[in-house]
Amino acid sequence: MKTEYEVVYRTHNTYEENVREAFFSFLILPCQNENQVVRSVTYSNSLEAETFQHTNPFGFEVINLHTVEPFKAFEFQMRAIVEKNMTDFPLEGMLPVQEEQRLLREHLFYLENHQFLGFGHYTNIKEMYHSKLLMRDPEQGVYDYLQKLNAFISDLLEFDPKPTTVCTSANEVLKIGRGVCQDYTHLFIGIARLNKIPCRYVSGYLNQGLELEGSAVMHAWAEAYIPGFGWQGFDPTNNLLADVHYIKASHGSDYSDCSPLKGTLKTNGKQKTSYGVSVNPLLEATPIPQQQMQTQSSF
Repeated sequence: MKTEYEVVYRTHNTYEENVREAFFSFLILPCQNENQVVRSVTYSNSLEAETFQHTNPFGFEVINLHTVEPFKAFEFQMRAIVEKNMTDFPLEGMLPVQEEQRLLREHLFYLENHQFLGFGHYTNIKEMYHSKLLMRDPEQGVYDYLQKLNAFISDLLEFDPKPTTVCTSANEVLKIGRGVCQDYTHLFIGIARLNKIPCRYVSGYLNQGLELEGSAVMHAWAEAYIPGFGWQGFDPTNNLLADVHYIKASHGSDYSDCSPLKGTLKTNGKQKTSYGVSVNPLLEATPIPQQQMQTQSSF
């Protein structure tokens, strides 16, 4: 299955007082991988400032902009054409549960995946909540468990952008029972890691034609490592597998590694930032019904 998308990212910043010097970093470019080819990329900024790129510690390209010319408003736009090619998940190639369990307990496996097995501010879950979580039975296959975890979190939380911020932790989300895609993803990651399954945070874009939660802005989902297969994307916000409709930009241990915009400014007064994305299919893929995705976990 193949499809092609036009992805546009826009941000508009305004400032109460002149900005005397500014440095911006954008982690918003669609990445290249075995399922995703970036056909073209262009970007521009209203300041006409020079830009340069560098690769972050996880191997993703960051666009940087620096200016010492005073300004009170700033706009940035990125446009990319991306082709997605996704194959079906090979259920028949899964390892026996006993072999999965052995690999998850190996010290070498932990060392190879330690970046995605540890806990930080976003993913550490207090012991007082553990009894309320969906934990994996040692006799349960990893993929089957992760599918059930995806559904568990989707049912547990209510999508609501008002009560959480970019700093909200999994503990806070469990307490209030609602949040956005970032919050669903951090909770999925925290629980997966409690079960010794490597899991990483993914930032990217979602086909807006499916009208799924989180598609209006940059979306977040998780990638978990399935022994014998590799990394597979799970979207607990929508209870779906990440497939041809998901356009990856970057991954990291949590949101702090994948923040789309960071900056340092010399200014006084208040500031306001607004941004949006558009993801338009150019060669439309056949949508995968939600019910079909939910039943793929059966062996």
